[in-house]
Amino acid sequence: MIARLVFAAVLGLSTAAGAAGFADVERYVFVPNRGSADVAVIDTTTDTVVGRVPVGRVPHQVAVSDTLGMLVASNTEDDTVTLFDLAAGTTLATLTLDRTPEHMELSPTGDLVAVGNIEGGSVSLVDLRARREIARVEGLYEPHNMTFSPDGRYIYVGNLGADLVSVIDVAAARVVEEIPVGDPKLVASRGDSAYQGIVDVTATPDRRLGFAAFGEGDVMAVLDLRTRRRIATLRLGDLPWRAYSTADGRFMIVPNNGDGTVSVVATASLREVARLRGGEDMTGVNTGWFETTAFVISRGERRLHVLDLVEMRNAGEIPLPGVPETGVTTPDGLKLYVALSSTDQVAVIDTRRRRLVRLVDGVGDEPWGTFMVGSLNYCH
Repeated sequence: MIARLVFAAVLGLSTAAGAAGFADVERYVFVPNRGSADVAVIDTTTDTVVGRVPVGRVPHQVAVSDTLGMLVASNTEDDTVTLFDLAAGTTLATLTLDRTPEHMELSPTGDLVAVGNIEGGSVSLVDLRARREIARVEGLYEPHNMTFSPDGRYIYVGNLGADLVSVIDVAAARVVEEIPVGDPKLVASRGDSAYQGIVDVTATPDRRLGFAAFGEGDVMAVLDLRTRRRIATLRLGDLPWRAYSTADGRFMIVPNNGDGTVSVVATASLREVARLRGGEDMTGVNTGWFETTAFVISRGERRLHVLDLVEMRNAGEIPLPGVPETGVTTPDGLKLYVALSSTDQVAVIDTRRRRLVRLVDGVGDEPWGTFMVGSLNYCH
């Protein structure tokens, strides 16, 4: 039986953290709520909502710097980011950036965040210690997800509106290279929402390699993040979304939304080792239970497709009561938290038993994702 946990006092909470704050950042799941303009905080020891952090309108993504004990939320309707002190439970600053800030990436040192302003065609560099935008890099094509090089000198930006990866020199605050994934260079016409370029540059956990899937071309480039070179190009299924890494770095798992399949790529050989059945409108992949199991989120079917990564086979499905968005696995790999936007809940999955075991209520209006310190976070 699924346990439904309701934090009875949530309506009586102040909208911020309260006097105690959330100093022990590793124990919490942070959930941006697009409809209620806040971030819910779930305590993973009890799976209950223990507070709400007020942010701007339509928050898209959350990043948490454990270095500074700071939460950063990108607010797409306000064109702002919110900086929040988790220990003190107070808002530090609200910064106005370019048009529609969405996806963010923390630097390896945790004191700089890169924010993609998707409609502005720019990336903002925000110094978290100084609490200000220190540079704005122009000349990108609907910048989406991104990753830093191992030394933090470069940012590799996936351009949703083009078939290339832009490389930003952080110190110089400018684009120094464009790495083509498709051939020849293809750029979406303005307002073409059907065009799918590069959704993300997904790094291996050691940040040595980056994987950039080009949806329109059905291919994925493999980049050496130290040398800024493309070292391989792999052909996948129809309309690959993006790559998702296992926590041990052995596999990249890529949903192909055009044909409803999932490609599994071995990072050692840079070869596709399996192509399994997926679902409709796949928004993400999470792995768990000692990286033996992958859970593919199908928003179109309201379910998780379970993949056995040992035997490389489909291993069942987990129906969900609402529309799933994205999820996060706890650092120990034992639990998966999935935001359900249509029911204002978060589903808790036992990764060993491959079962839905709990629904967390009282989350907020239209939860859009889940984020944890020490986990492989992502957004759609």
